[in-house]
Amino acid sequence: MWFRSLLPAWQTLEPTSRAVPPARPRALDPEPATQRSAGVEPESAEGEELLLTDEVEGAGPDEPQDLPQPGDIVGGTYQVISEIGRGSMGVVLSAFDQKLERPVAIKLIRAELLDSGFRQRFLDEARVMAQINHPNVVCIHALGEHGSMPYFVMELVEGTNLEQWLRRSTAPMDIELALEILNDVCLGVSAIHDAGAVHRDLKPSNILLDPQMRSRVADFGVSTRAEANQRSGAVGTPGYMPPEVVLGPGPGEQATPRPQSDIYSLACIAYELLTDVHPFRRRGEPLCTIVPTATEAIPLPSTVRPELSPAFDRVLLQALAWDVSQRTPTVDAFRRALLDAHRKGAAPERIVVAEDDQDFRDLIELRLRQEFPGADVECFGDGMAALQALERKPASVALIDLQMPGLDGVDLTARLREREDYAAMPIIVLTASGGAREWQTLSTMGADRFLVKPIQLDDVVTFIRRAVQERVKKPASHQRLATNAARP
Repeated sequence: MWFRSLLPAWQTLEPTSRAVPPARPRALDPEPATQRSAGVEPESAEGEELLLTDEVEGAGPDEPQDLPQPGDIVGGTYQVISEIGRGSMGVVLSAFDQKLERPVAIKLIRAELLDSGFRQRFLDEARVMAQINHPNVVCIHALGEHGSMPYFVMELVEGTNLEQWLRRSTAPMDIELALEILNDVCLGVSAIHDAGAVHRDLKPSNILLDPQMRSRVADFGVSTRAEANQRSGAVGTPGYMPPEVVLGPGPGEQATPRPQSDIYSLACIAYELLTDVHPFRRRGEPLCTIVPTATEAIPLPSTVRPELSPAFDRVLLQALAWDVSQRTPTVDAFRRALLDAHRKGAAPERIVVAEDDQDFRDLIELRLRQEFPGADVECFGDGMAALQALERKPASVALIDLQMPGLDGVDLTARLREREDYAAMPIIVLTASGGAREWQTLSTMGADRFLVKPIQLDDVVTFIRRAVQERVKKPASHQRLATNAARP
């Protein structure tokens, strides 16, 4: 097929010699526009979805005459409001369900696919997806035909899609938010796989985000059952298609869609969310590079975004493995690996606690040992003993009571920030009586958090994780300057 014959030549070209349009810059407005769609985004900057099969070659571009217009009734129930957008697989309309009195979206198959044999598979796969009832998968309500056009009705998601959200963002996505989105998406794709289907076109524009940033997987127009079938050709979007889909099966292998192909696409999305760059797109290129060569090294994510824990490197690169047998086996395994990497990256190796209340000190020590079983936890009843312990052996984080005998929290914080080897160590100050003035002083010195007793131990654990992560972003020189500025 022409597509595969061009691939070797494409991959050997230098970036500047590839005939591609310039990359679309991200919009300066971080506020996402309302996107009421089911995976169709008319202004998408991603590569166009490909359906490279012998069955649709030579199809014409004409639209059918019976495409519903605003005000038309589809299926005797759904009154068309407007067109939301178009993709390579179909047209999506917003409509109102007159019986149940709710907004819906209607997806109709594209005209050039009507006579290609795709119609029956479109209906078959809509039936498969309708069996999936999961909060992270767009819900399909009904299935039918309007004139000669097959359609299915789905929930209308108010909000935006992930690709649009990323283009409007002016800074890398917060790691916590990225992992929440990825967790939702993985749960949705796992539900699709459990139903015996493979999505085959996972990409940011097919991930819908509602106003609460809950994710839903959408656009099943090219999904298929994960079993032997007669469907041939490469299906998907350049930049997210795995090598085995682009290059096709080897001798003696079946062209059966595999869940591992969706894992590769998910890994491309995850890499992009966590690092703010595509895993193999070069700067200045749009997302039309098909796949990297087998020998091309993908940069370690932690080198692209330094505050990202190195624990993510193995997780993402394994899911992006060229060889399917070396790739992460299931979506749930990938999801759990991402969460484990996050926990490892936010887990301190050594914690020093300076607290003069023995009962509270014992309670904190017990919780920290439970929450961070691999960490060395040392507790002291006064500031001087804690300082001496820190001078003997560095710590990942220090919890310091504001008022202690020997050396109080303010003086201990100042002494620690004077030392170059502790300029980047997170310091969390605990107090039963301090106020805004003390926090202003401690913050200027470089303390990371100021917690007022009574303290929820869950908050202490959360602040430790966040402080360890955030401290990586702040160079030690910045902390030394802050400390010096606080000294008289």
